[in-house]
Amino acid sequence: MKLLRGVRDFFRDIVHSVKSGTVLGIDIGTTSIKVVELAAKGERFVLANYGILETKDYLRHTHLSLQTSSLQLVEDEAARLLNVLLREMKPKTSIAFVTVPLFASFLTILDMPVLPRHETEQAVRFQAQKYIPMPVEEVQVDWAQVDAYTDRNGNNFQRLALMGIPRKVIDAYRRVCKASRLSLQTIELDVIAAARVVIAPEPTLVVDIGAESTSAMVVEGGLLKHARQTDYGGIHITRAVGKGLGLSLTRAEMLKRQRGILGESGSLELQNLLMPFLDVIMQEAGYARSVYEERYGKKVAQFTLLGGGAHLAGAAEHLSKEFGLPYAAAGALLDVDYPPGLVPAAERLQKELAVAIGTAKRHFYA
Repeated sequence: MKLLRGVRDFFRDIVHSVKSGTVLGIDIGTTSIKVVELAAKGERFVLANYGILETKDYLRHTHLSLQTSSLQLVEDEAARLLNVLLREMKPKTSIAFVTVPLFASFLTILDMPVLPRHETEQAVRFQAQKYIPMPVEEVQVDWAQVDAYTDRNGNNFQRLALMGIPRKVIDAYRRVCKASRLSLQTIELDVIAAARVVIAPEPTLVVDIGAESTSAMVVEGGLLKHARQTDYGGIHITRAVGKGLGLSLTRAEMLKRQRGILGESGSLELQNLLMPFLDVIMQEAGYARSVYEERYGKKVAQFTLLGGGAHLAGAAEHLSKEFGLPYAAAGALLDVDYPPGLVPAAERLQKELAVAIGTAKRHFYA
């Protein structure tokens, strides 16, 4: 288990002045919990505190993950670890915004005629029955407009993100937050939160490499336009390296991060183990890109990497070459002030805290 603690003292006076606007953003992933304490400061934000708690037991035992692909949250363990993290952080607020992984929810993009809001609501409910493979009464359905356009015949259309979270998943998150004495405000999809921090106006391909899965999405100005997911993530890469080179999984994780696909002498075998997984990720990201470009009539301009699994040496350079796109550093901290002591870790934190920062920002944008 690894615990990273944030820095509060640097901003203590600033945060005190905007204490009423301070919230927690919580990202409960497969193998880690990430929490940020975010406050508003004029047109910018202040990272008052943060914490990352990673459990390494998942490397040896899949059943020790905090999330499973069968839409199940391991409540007791998630609540225990969240309490550990909050005790270390000692946040000044209990107001919490939480994310659900895409693999535990449903998302599709729909086109429909522009209608009054109440008629759109009815149409979305009807469409949900076709796209969500569960009884609608067992799912919390939501939607958001992501685009609007006029077709060649002059008809006005709206493009909507249809989202669904199983009620049993929502109830599990509520119980975890209650056990941690948090005031849960909102539960949203992690890809929506991640998109919120990618504020570049140019269409950006975002590859979020988690532990168990990878999300590939296209974002414009903080708005999700399209998303896909593959069930390959950092865990699978680490296990392949460990098995292929006869290493402990802890050593394999370290080697993956330090040497990756940099092409150093003697690393050909390592590269051969890594490339099949990167190929799958590239395939899904490429598909997300092509669907976006065809549907929206625009070209993706750049790409970025997010997530703890993005710490693969040489991955950004390799993907940039394969995609034919420039790499743009994750922008989660572009409009966030933080202590000078965090500058050396800023690039890493932008990748790891993107979802937590994004969901916390929802409070200020509402």
